[in-house]
Amino acid sequence: MADWVLTTTDEEIDAALERAKEFDSFPRILEAVYRPEPGLEFLMLKVSDGRRLLIPREELDELKNATAEQATDLFIVPTATGIWWPQLDDGLYLPDFLEY
Repeated sequence: MADWVLTTTDEEIDAALERAKEFDSFPRILEAVYRPEPGLEFLMLKVSDGRRLLIPREELDELKNATAEQATDLFIVPTATGIWWPQLDDGLYLPDFLEY
């Protein structure tokens, strides 16, 4: 059994809460669907800021070696800021993707 204790100061908690407020301004994923149409495979994301993103498979490194079954098996992470492909053990974080 460990004999250590992790202590967080009030200042650290306040700073974390301030950073969390910034996080609220990030767009959220409302819907994510992968379409495995031969010759026209893409990921469709419906985003909370009104955008709909259609991302061709070839632009997604996460799907480089994925089968159609693996690519369609995805879910939106609880924070709605990304999607996860459990069979691939990989995901996409929307804020990073939008900066790209």
